[in-house]
Amino acid sequence: MLLLTLCGEMHKLMTNLVHIIRLKRQHVVLLLLLVSFAVVVMSVMAVVLTALQTVASTTNALDESRSRQAVTGALATLKSHMTATMVDYTVWDAAAQAVYAPGAEDWILDNFDLANGGSKIFNAAYLLGPDDNILMAYRRGEPFSTPPSDFLSPAFADMLNVVRGAGVGDGAEASGFFRTPEGIAVVGVSTIRGATPDVTVPQDRLQRLVFVLYLDQARIDSIAETYLVKDLHLVDAASLPPGAAMIADPAGRVIAGLTWTAQSPGDVSFRHARPYVLIAMAIVGAFVVLLVLAGSLVIGKLRGDEIAARKMALTDRLSGLGNRLGLFNGLQDMLRQAQDDGNDVMLFYLDMDGFKEVNDVYGHATGDRLIMSVAAGLAHLIPEDAVLARLGGDEFAIALTLRHGAQPPQSLEAMILDFFSEPFVLGDRIVVVGVSVGTAISTSGSIDADELLRRADIAMYRAKAEGRGRTIAYDAAMDNALAERKSMEVALRAGLRKKEFFVAYQPVVNARTQEIVGLEALLRWDSPQMGMVSPEIFIPLAESSGVIDKLGLFVMEEALRVARAWPQIGISINVSPAQFRNPFFIPSVAHLLEASGVPPRTVTLEVTEGYFIHNPAHARGTIEALNGLGVRIALDDFGAGFSSIGYLKQFHFDRLKLDRSMIVALEDMQRGREMLQATLALAAALDIPVTAEGIETREQAAFLHQCGCDQLQGFFFSRPVGEAGLPTLLAGKAARGSGLLSA
Repeated sequence: MLLLTLCGEMHKLMTNLVHIIRLKRQHVVLLLLLVSFAVVVMSVMAVVLTALQTVASTTNALDESRSRQAVTGALATLKSHMTATMVDYTVWDAAAQAVYAPGAEDWILDNFDLANGGSKIFNAAYLLGPDDNILMAYRRGEPFSTPPSDFLSPAFADMLNVVRGAGVGDGAEASGFFRTPEGIAVVGVSTIRGATPDVTVPQDRLQRLVFVLYLDQARIDSIAETYLVKDLHLVDAASLPPGAAMIADPAGRVIAGLTWTAQSPGDVSFRHARPYVLIAMAIVGAFVVLLVLAGSLVIGKLRGDEIAARKMALTDRLSGLGNRLGLFNGLQDMLRQAQDDGNDVMLFYLDMDGFKEVNDVYGHATGDRLIMSVAAGLAHLIPEDAVLARLGGDEFAIALTLRHGAQPPQSLEAMILDFFSEPFVLGDRIVVVGVSVGTAISTSGSIDADELLRRADIAMYRAKAEGRGRTIAYDAAMDNALAERKSMEVALRAGLRKKEFFVAYQPVVNARTQEIVGLEALLRWDSPQMGMVSPEIFIPLAESSGVIDKLGLFVMEEALRVARAWPQIGISINVSPAQFRNPFFIPSVAHLLEASGVPPRTVTLEVTEGYFIHNPAHARGTIEALNGLGVRIALDDFGAGFSSIGYLKQFHFDRLKLDRSMIVALEDMQRGREMLQATLALAAALDIPVTAEGIETREQAAFLHQCGCDQLQGFFFSRPVGEAGLPTLLAGKAARGSGLLSA
C-alpha cells in the first residue's frame, strides 16, 4: 500500500515537471536532477519501509509461532512426564511383588503416597482392580469414591482399554488431558508390573494406578515463565480464539486451550526505526542491519529452546546423566566414528549389588540420594571423551573409544570396583553397596549399539552369577549359557505348575541317645525330562528368578502338614534370604502356622549367615517378628562365610548348624579339628546349641559328640526319605546309626 502511494506521488510530480519544462526550459536539467534524486530517494525509502514492514510482520509471525510451539511442546512434555512418572511408580519389582500379595494396603500407602495431600506429582489418585473397580482412591489426601469415568470423562475408558490391551508388556501405560469437575487435568494410568522378567504378576488380577494432576494457574504460570510467554492462561473450548494451543482429550475432543498476549516485537521495532529512516538513509541502513541481528537473536532463541528440549529428552532426571536413549545415540556416534578411524568401542555395563535392599530398608529417598552420589562419583572416574549414562533403576553404562588392538583400560575397571568398595555417606546414614560389571567391545565399530548393549548386559549378569563384586568380559559361550538358563527357568516354572516338586526329610538325632528328635525338610525336583535336578542348580535359579517365594511357601506348607502327624518331632525348614526380604513373609508364616495347628516351638527356620551381614537392621526386625510367632531361628552353614562373633551375640540365634566343610576338614588336618573345637567352645560360651550336619562316618559322629554337639545329621544316620518312608524311619525314633557312638 505504501509503495502504491509513493508511485502516485511520483506520477503527480512528473506531471508537474512537464508543465514546468514547458514554462522554463532552462531549468530542465536542474529539475531532472532534482526529480531523479527525489525518485531515487523516494524509491529507496519506499523499498526500505516496505522491507521493514515485511520484516516486522515476519518477526511477529516468528514470535507467535515460537510461542505456539513452546506452549504446545510444554503440554506434550507435561503429558510425557506424567507417562514417565507412571512408569517409575508401577514398573517396579518390589511394587509388583507387594501389591498382588495379601494385605498390601499399608505398603501401597507408604510407597505410592496416595494420601499425601501436598503431593506435587498428583492431586488425585486411584488404584483400580482387574474389573476396573476402585480399590483405593484419594483426592488432595482425602478418600473419595467418584468413579474415574464420572470424575474424568467417558474418554478415560478408551485410554484404559489401550493400557489393558497391552497386558504387562511395553505400552501398558498412557496419559492424556481430561476435563474434571475441578478443571483441566493431565491424567496417567499404568499397569503395576515387574521391571525385570524375573518378576511375574497374576494376569487375571492386574491392578492399575491412576494419577490426576490439575493444570492450575500456578502450573500455567510456570510454563509461561519457562518459555517466555506473556499472560498465558486457560480458555474454555467454546471460547478458543484462532491460533490458540488446543488441549484435546484421548478421544480427540477439544476440551480447552491456552492463549497468550502477542508481544509483536516487529511492530515495536518498526515504530522506533521509522523516524531515523526518514532522517537519513544511513540510519535506515544501520537499522536494517540491527533488525537482521534482532531476527537472528530470535532464531537463536528458538534454536536454544529446541536444543534444550532435545537435551532434556536424552537426560535422566534424577542423576543428570544421559538416559538410555542418550547412551544409545552417543554409542551410535562413537561406532560411526570408530568405523571411519578403525578404533574400537568398549562398553561397561554396571549394576549395583544391594541397591534393592537399600530401598527396602531405608526407603526410596535414600535410594535416590545413593543414585546421585554414584552418578557424581562415576563422572569423576571416567575419561573426558567417555559417555556415562544411567539406564534406569540401579544400572549405569560407560562407553569409551580405544585404539584398535589396545588393551582395555584395566585401571578404569579397578577404579570402579574400588569406588564401590567404600561406604557411601548419605546424610546420617552409611550405606554399603557393591557393583557387578559386564564389558563388551565393538572392534572397529563392527558391532552395532543394540548388540553391544546386549552383550555387556549378558556379561554383567554372569558377573552377578559368579559372586558379584567383579568385572567379566563378554564371550560367545555366554549366549549358550543364557539360553540354557532361560530354558531351565521355563522348566522350573512349569515344574512348579505341574507339581513336579516334593519334600524329602532327613532325620536329626540326639548326639547322646541317638534318638531322632527332628526332621529337616529338603526340597527336591523330579523333572520328567531331566530327572532328579540337584538343589545346588535349581535353588539359585529360583532365587534369581523370583520363584523362590512360591517354592519356599510350598516347602513350609508341606513340612507343617507332615509335622502335624508327628507332634513329638521337631521340624526344620530352610528359608531363602529372598523370602526374608519379602514384606509378606511374616504374615504368610503366621497364616501357615495357624492353619496347620503345629506348635510354633517345634518349628525351626534356618537362614544362612550372609543375609545377616548385609541386612542387619532388617534382619533384626524380621527375627523379632518370627520370635513373636514362637518359632525358632537357626543360623545355617556356620563356618562357610563370615562367621562373626559379633552377629552371634547380636541376633541371639536359637541354634547353630555347622557347615559341612567344617566336618570334611576333620579328615584332612589337625587344624580342622582345632578350629571345630574352638567353634563349639564359642557356641557353648554363648549358650547356643549346635547341630552338625554332613556326618558320614562313625568317627565323625563320635568326635562331634565328644566336642559338644548336641544334635547330629547326615548320611551316616539316614539319607533323606519321602513322606511315605517316614513311618518306618520314625518307628521307635531310633536312627540307623543307633548304638554306634557308644561302641
